[in-house]
Amino acid sequence: MVNPITRLTRDEAWELLATSQIGRIASARDGAPDIFPVNYVVFGEDIYFRTAADSRLRVDCDNRAVAFESAWQLSENAWSVVILGHLRTLTLGSDQEILDKLPILDFAPDRPYVWMQVSADDVRGRRFSLNT
Repeated sequence: MVNPITRLTRDEAWELLATSQIGRIASARDGAPDIFPVNYVVFGEDIYFRTAADSRLRVDCDNRAVAFESAWQLSENAWSVVILGHLRTLTLGSDQEILDKLPILDFAPDRPYVWMQVSADDVRGRRFSLNT
Protein backbone atom coordinates (compact mmCIF):
# COMPACT_ATOMS: atom_id res chain seq x y z
CA MET A 1 0.00 0.00 0.00
CA VAL A 2 1.28 3.47 -0.89
CA ASN A 3 1.58 5.96 1.96
CA PRO A 4 -0.99 8.74 1.28
CA ILE A 5 1.07 11.30 3.25
CA THR A 6 4.20 12.94 1.86
CA ARG A 7 6.40 15.26 3.92
CA LEU A 8 7.22 18.53 2.22
CA THR A 9 10.63 20.13 2.20
CA ARG A 10 10.92 23.60 3.73
CA ASP A 11 11.10 25.13 0.22
CA GLU A 12 8.03 23.18 -0.95
CA ALA A 13 6.11 24.31 2.13
CA TRP A 14 6.92 27.98 1.50
CA GLU A 15 5.99 27.63 -2.19
CA LEU A 16 2.57 26.26 -1.23
CA LEU A 17 2.03 28.93 1.42
CA ALA A 18 2.63 31.58 -1.24
CA THR A 19 -0.27 30.18 -3.29
CA SER A 20 -2.84 30.64 -0.53
CA GLN A 21 -4.25 33.71 1.20
CA ILE A 22 -6.17 32.43 4.21
CA GLY A 23 -4.65 30.85 7.28
CA ARG A 24 -5.10 30.49 11.01
CA ILE A 25 -3.12 31.68 14.02
CA ALA A 26 -3.30 29.39 17.04
CA SER A 27 -2.21 30.56 20.47
CA ALA A 28 -2.75 29.90 24.15
CA ARG A 29 -4.47 32.54 26.22
CA ASP A 30 -4.54 32.03 29.97
CA GLY A 31 -3.79 28.35 29.34
CA ALA A 32 -6.70 27.88 26.90
CA PRO A 33 -6.25 27.41 23.13
CA ASP A 34 -7.59 29.97 20.66
CA ILE A 35 -7.63 30.23 16.86
CA PHE A 36 -7.83 33.36 14.71
CA PRO A 37 -8.47 33.25 10.95
CA VAL A 38 -6.30 35.71 8.99
CA ASN A 39 -5.74 36.84 5.40
CA TYR A 40 -2.01 36.65 4.86
CA VAL A 41 0.79 37.21 2.41
CA VAL A 42 4.20 35.54 2.26
CA PHE A 43 7.18 37.87 1.92
CA GLY A 44 10.57 36.20 2.13
CA GLU A 45 10.24 33.46 4.71
CA ASP A 46 7.78 35.25 6.95
CA ILE A 47 4.00 35.46 7.12
CA TYR A 48 2.41 38.92 7.25
CA PHE A 49 -1.16 39.95 7.89
CA ARG A 50 -3.13 42.99 8.92
CA THR A 51 -5.41 43.22 11.90
CA ALA A 52 -7.26 45.97 13.70
CA ALA A 53 -4.95 47.94 15.95
CA ASP A 54 -7.13 47.08 18.95
CA SER A 55 -7.96 43.48 17.97
CA ARG A 56 -7.99 40.67 20.50
CA LEU A 57 -5.47 38.85 18.29
CA ARG A 58 -2.97 41.68 18.64
CA VAL A 59 -3.63 42.29 22.32
CA ASP A 60 -3.47 38.60 23.31
CA CYS A 61 -0.74 37.32 20.98
CA ASP A 62 1.76 40.11 20.30
CA ASN A 63 5.34 39.02 21.12
CA ARG A 64 4.25 35.46 21.87
CA ALA A 65 4.85 32.00 20.47
CA VAL A 66 2.14 30.96 18.01
CA ALA A 67 1.35 28.33 15.43
CA PHE A 68 0.24 29.36 11.95
CA GLU A 69 -1.51 26.94 9.59
CA SER A 70 -2.73 27.12 6.02
CA ALA A 71 -4.28 24.23 4.14
CA TRP A 72 -5.86 23.49 0.79
CA GLN A 73 -7.96 20.67 -0.66
CA LEU A 74 -9.31 20.02 -4.11
CA SER A 75 -10.95 16.71 -4.86
CA GLU A 76 -8.41 14.01 -4.03
CA ASN A 77 -5.38 16.16 -3.25
CA ALA A 78 -4.66 18.27 -0.20
CA TRP A 79 -1.81 19.93 1.68
CA SER A 80 -1.25 21.51 5.06
CA VAL A 81 1.64 23.65 6.28
CA VAL A 82 2.19 24.55 9.93
CA ILE A 83 4.67 27.15 11.10
CA LEU A 84 5.76 27.35 14.71
CA GLY A 85 7.16 30.76 15.48
CA HIS A 86 6.69 34.13 17.08
CA LEU A 87 4.23 36.90 16.34
CA ARG A 88 5.04 40.57 16.56
CA THR A 89 3.51 43.89 15.57
CA LEU A 90 5.52 45.88 13.05
CA THR A 91 5.94 49.43 14.20
CA LEU A 92 8.24 50.99 11.61
CA GLY A 93 6.46 53.09 9.02
CA SER A 94 8.93 51.94 6.35
CA ASP A 95 7.94 48.28 6.94
CA GLN A 96 4.27 49.17 6.68
CA GLU A 97 4.79 51.11 3.44
CA ILE A 98 6.47 48.08 1.81
CA LEU A 99 3.82 45.67 3.05
CA ASP A 100 0.94 47.92 1.97
CA LYS A 101 2.09 47.34 -1.63
CA LEU A 102 1.80 43.54 -1.38
CA PRO A 103 -1.28 41.73 -2.72
CA ILE A 104 -3.43 40.81 0.26
CA LEU A 105 -7.15 40.26 0.72
CA ASP A 106 -8.62 42.84 3.02
CA PHE A 107 -11.98 42.19 4.65
CA ALA A 108 -11.98 45.41 6.71
CA PRO A 109 -10.10 48.05 4.70
CA ASP A 110 -11.57 51.07 6.52
CA ARG A 111 -10.53 50.13 10.06
CA PRO A 112 -7.25 51.39 11.54
CA TYR A 113 -4.89 48.42 11.24
CA VAL A 114 -1.40 47.23 12.04
CA TRP A 115 0.78 44.73 10.23
CA MET A 116 1.85 41.65 12.14
CA GLN A 117 4.66 39.23 11.31
CA VAL A 118 4.98 35.53 12.05
CA SER A 119 8.67 34.63 12.07
CA ALA A 120 9.21 30.91 11.53
CA ASP A 121 11.23 28.80 13.95
CA ASP A 122 9.99 25.52 12.43
CA VAL A 123 8.12 24.71 9.21
CA ARG A 124 6.18 21.45 8.82
CA GLY A 125 4.31 20.52 5.68
CA ARG A 126 2.40 17.51 4.41
CA ARG A 127 0.77 16.62 1.10
CA PHE A 128 -2.14 14.17 1.19
CA SER A 129 -3.42 11.87 -1.54
CA LEU A 130 -7.02 11.17 -0.61
CA ASN A 131 -7.73 8.56 -3.27
CA THR A 132 -5.67 5.69 -1.83
